[in-house]
Amino acid sequence: MFLRLSKSNYVLSERLKIETGSPEETRRLGERLGRLLKEGDVISLVGELGAGKTTLIQGIAKGLSIQENVTSPSFVLMQEYKGSLPLYHFDLYRIGNEEDIGYEDWLYCHGVSVIEWGEKATEHLPFFHLKIVISYLSQTRRNLLFVPKGKHFLEMTKRLIKEI
Repeated sequence: MFLRLSKSNYVLSERLKIETGSPEETRRLGERLGRLLKEGDVISLVGELGAGKTTLIQGIAKGLSIQENVTSPSFVLMQEYKGSLPLYHFDLYRIGNEEDIGYEDWLYCHGVSVIEWGEKATEHLPFFHLKIVISYLSQTRRNLLFVPKGKHFLEMTKRLIKEI
């Protein structure tokens, strides 16, 4: 089975909870999400070190037709990738909470912004965005909690359910 999803583990009105059983399933979920993204979309990823944030972004990049190898940009803060839409991949692991590093220059431009360690930028995020909390269930299994902020992202999570 690709993803474990049941009525008992998601609520369409505000949140969507999806369990993946391997890194490859997490990438495939990201790819499906990437195909639904639009110009200006912002995704905030929250989760422990090694939870699968970069793995999910690798799938998002594939869904945006990006051919480059996507890695964590920990030492450069942000990496830009070209695809059907530009992908701005932020990694705030080494940044202090709420530092102003010019987020607005990227969050409001013509691509998709995905922010690892998004909890460090909450003050700078647009009001409408998609928050995804990734947590460990086991060595390979992850729980992804989608928290849409705004109608656009709520509709996106509904479309994502239809795709899986």
